[in-house]
Amino acid sequence: MSRLNHEHLSRLAIQHLDPATATSWTALLRPAVQLRAARPGDPVVARLGGTPQLPDEQAWPDWPGVGPLTCAAEVDLQLLATLGLRTGLPLPREGRLLAFCFDDGEALERLDVVAHPSDPVTRLASRLLLAPPGAPAAQPLRELTGVQATTWPDREHPALTALGIEELPDDLDEALDELLEEEHPDEEPYHRLGGWAQPLQSSVEYEAAESRLAATYDEAHDAEALRWRPLLQVDADASVDTSWSDLGCLYWLGRDVSDRWPADDDVAFVHQS
Repeated sequence: MSRLNHEHLSRLAIQHLDPATATSWTALLRPAVQLRAARPGDPVVARLGGTPQLPDEQAWPDWPGVGPLTCAAEVDLQLLATLGLRTGLPLPREGRLLAFCFDDGEALERLDVVAHPSDPVTRLASRLLLAPPGAPAAQPLRELTGVQATTWPDREHPALTALGIEELPDDLDEALDELLEEEHPDEEPYHRLGGWAQPLQSSVEYEAAESRLAATYDEAHDAEALRWRPLLQVDADASVDTSWSDLGCLYWLGRDVSDRWPADDDVAFVHQS
């Protein structure tokens, strides 16, 4: 049984933090679904790559004037709900979640651009769609199953400072790192639906906030970052052949996600490497 659960993390907090801080930190924990390589007999709740079936009225997503987007991942929302897997997000209980991004590294080099939330030109380099039920994506690069997990904010997250937690003690940081290494042996990718992101650099919510604000890190930026929640994380994966598979991690985030799925204008795409 996975130790990425609320009970075990609560015990770690009590062990390493004073009572008030332990209560505050534990209150931040969020459910998520870890997406791992499916073994024979495992339910396939997601697929990396492939060609998903789109509704007749839905054109294939593209970056106007640049080229078509690539399907990075497809999630079976009905199976996710049937299995009782919790993401902490207001996801529909049927249909599919489709994540697209621009996957032509040579074209990006020719254009001399980097897709970033703060750049209105490159915001069209990704898309996150809710699609009705349909056949699974054809020729997926990898099939994934879902595992229930509990997640926590990264050590530099504004959610911690908002609660007066300036820094976690080294022993708790080490315990959390050991837990992640235990749960993801052999550098298994961190594919994740919902919960908190596992960033490669600074908190991804800071980058998402730049879709609304300039890159000035102040109290207003902290407040804006707290309005964004990770929706889907697709990690570098050596087993799949795409330009992003060895360059870092892809994140899609939504703004003001509580009881509604975000509209297109409230979705940001972040790429960290």
